[in-house]
Amino acid sequence: MKAAVLYGANQVEIRNVPTPTLAQEGEVIADVEFVGVCKTDQQLTVAGLDEERILGHEVVCQLPEEQGYFALNNEISCGQCSYCQEGLTSHCQNLQELGVNHDGGYAQKIRVPRNSLHRFDYRNPALGVLIEPLSCAVRGVERILAAATLLSVSRPTILVIGGGLSGALISYLLTHSLNFDGEIKLYDLTKASIPWAVKLGIERLEEPEQDKAHLVIECSGSPSGLATALQVVRKAGIVCIYGVPKAGISLPISPHELFMREIAVLTSFAGATDQTMGKAIKHIKDDEAFFEQLLGRVIPLEKLPNELTCWCPQAGTRTVVDIGA
Repeated sequence: MKAAVLYGANQVEIRNVPTPTLAQEGEVIADVEFVGVCKTDQQLTVAGLDEERILGHEVVCQLPEEQGYFALNNEISCGQCSYCQEGLTSHCQNLQELGVNHDGGYAQKIRVPRNSLHRFDYRNPALGVLIEPLSCAVRGVERILAAATLLSVSRPTILVIGGGLSGALISYLLTHSLNFDGEIKLYDLTKASIPWAVKLGIERLEEPEQDKAHLVIECSGSPSGLATALQVVRKAGIVCIYGVPKAGISLPISPHELFMREIAVLTSFAGATDQTMGKAIKHIKDDEAFFEQLLGRVIPLEKLPNELTCWCPQAGTRTVVDIGA
């Protein structure tokens, strides 16, 4: 079968590789249809891995003997450790991740646990690539809303930094939450139009406003975005780090300043579970037109190496690999 193989830092090539076979009870061999190109894939490509790997974790697939399409939860937890027992499966002490430390979906077929597949029914099955990232955003917003009870106002001003897919999903969930009442503003370095922000009626700022936001949600993962978030948040405010920072980056603020300004720093890492995947599937089903605009370019597998090494997604969208194209 064909697959895109990462074999070194910024080294990706399309190869013919052996078709996976069943290794354990409960596994299935699925036909991959679509895969979303996540920034995590790009970061792994830049850094390289210790061994060759097929990346890709935002996977839509089909099963030969079952009807419909399935979204993959790529996190495989052990179910036995203390974190799994607490429901924190993303922090499983024995966590395995398809597309990270096991082969993922940038291939014609993938071996997966059957219980990691979640059936969905959309007019456009490519929308299924958004289920896994939206599932992570569901958990992120749950943490944000819980932390927001610390704020001194009931209707906070919120600044989202980063107009990419993460910013879109977090903003959508907040604006559609019955437990949220606040004003969201967006800051992004690009001058290009960001249609999802227009659709949600979110004001874009040319420059972030100092001392205005009670809550800043950093969705870009960039050092400059993180620095901006910590600079502009109000005293006694909250900064949520949602975009994935590169390893080795330090917080550009001293513990003394955090203390004196009484800033709470919150993070949210992944969090795909049966519950959050189910919620994500329903959100998309209820508003397919909105999520359709988050799908960007559709490319064949042969163009994936260039996509990963020359990162240039359309603003506010997810590039989709059509495995059958």
